[in-house]
Amino acid sequence: SAVVSAGSTAGIVATGKLRLRAQQGVLRPAIAVALPTLPTPTILLDAGANAEVKPEMLVQFAHLGAAYAETALRIEDPRIGLLTIGSEPGKGNKLVKRAHELLSAAPGLNFTGNVEGHDLLTGIVNVIVTDGFTGNVALKTMEGSVRYAFTELRGTIQESPVARVGGMLQRGRIRRLQRRLDPEVHGGAVLLGLNGTVVIAHGASQATGVSAACAL
Repeated sequence: SAVVSAGSTAGIVATGKLRLRAQQGVLRPAIAVALPTLPTPTILLDAGANAEVKPEMLVQFAHLGAAYAETALRIEDPRIGLLTIGSEPGKGNKLVKRAHELLSAAPGLNFTGNVEGHDLLTGIVNVIVTDGFTGNVALKTMEGSVRYAFTELRGTIQESPVARVGGMLQRGRIRRLQRRLDPEVHGGAVLLGLNGTVVIAHGASQATGVSAACAL
């Protein structure tokens, strides 16, 4: 009924397209990742299936992301944002500018405009659309930043007896935050646009990550 893989992303995307086929009208499937924003997750797609895309594909990604947000997260009329280098409509390369025009005119989408990299974890929109190259870089940058921040935090807590006491007092909250931001807990990403269910787990997944991907 479903496929879960922590192997080669390119391999599972190609196999999914070959064996399951794209849904009618879908040009390319897209990898959708749920970012740990509050109060509800934000869907980022494409996160790595398509390094090079056309503006029309970004519009389809928006439809796929909106449908997933409505179905999986129970978000009514999800807000759509286009990832680029500025919030103004004219910001970005030719691909982004044309995609902005198409998204603005697309029926059935609640397109709110451009979003920037610093908006990824703010929850300002429910769905963030981008090409697979940019989305994958953004996702891995966030993962690395989170690991760095918690490494620094652990070092800071150990600097002095007072800091260690403060860390012990906040231990529960720190663990909850770490769990919310841990990719292992979220399991993986869903490959949208196919006639079947495919979940792509993180390549470095341990047992917890694979189990979470199966439950996704």
